[in-house]
Amino acid sequence: MTRTSTPAASRRARETPPPDEASRVKREGNTATLIYEELRAKILDGTFAPGEPISQLSVAKTGGTSRGPVREALRRLEQEKLVVAQANRRFCVAAFDIGDLEEVLGLHLVNISLAIRIGTPFLTKDDIKQLSECAEEFDKAANRDRFAWDATFRRYVLCFAQHAGTHTVSLINGLIDDAQRYRTHVLADLPPVSHPPGKPFREITRAATAKEGQRAAELFADLFSRIASLVVASASPRYDAARLRAYIAAVLPDTP
Repeated sequence: MTRTSTPAASRRARETPPPDEASRVKREGNTATLIYEELRAKILDGTFAPGEPISQLSVAKTGGTSRGPVREALRRLEQEKLVVAQANRRFCVAAFDIGDLEEVLGLHLVNISLAIRIGTPFLTKDDIKQLSECAEEFDKAANRDRFAWDATFRRYVLCFAQHAGTHTVSLINGLIDDAQRYRTHVLADLPPVSHPPGKPFREITRAATAKEGQRAAELFADLFSRIASLVVASASPRYDAARLRAYIAAVLPDTP
């Protein structure tokens, strides 16, 4: 007896790629991810400068692949605003923009303050221990080792953010990466902005230990707003940071 295929079965057969095609798609997807990670690292560490064009052909040859995975990787980087699409399917590294830096710092301020407020009630004893250890590391790195200070700052804020949810962690990680790119390309040649020691972070930790989330968030907001204002003023002394002031007012409404 001859069995006839149902319309649904026929549709699935058309939509499911043959084994060889499925393997190719999987390989290209893996390749695109590898290229994305490599290009992203080079943009963040300064290998690719702001405004520098990225040759899809060169990247494809280096990676031993076709242009398809390269274009996919570049589209992901475009979504993160690390590259900009130009005419004729060309891409270049996003250029420095003081307004963008202002926005990145403002989003730091708002989102990390919120993560501290939300995460504080859920902190464990191990979290409190980690926060205290970070304060000691801030003392060692302050105004001596910017990279160590930055790494400690990431660990410190993510200790709170992990309790706010995975999307919050991803958002804050991305913002810290964006700030890293600006420090690498723009702020490296400017007078360094002071990196505070552990004292203000100990105050935040004490408030968090007492489960005073609002107080901990306000202490962080006060500290970071001063750092952010100094960064913007250092990058562009004549720039009117009106948006940053608005961000600060949103989390510290009593600030003059």
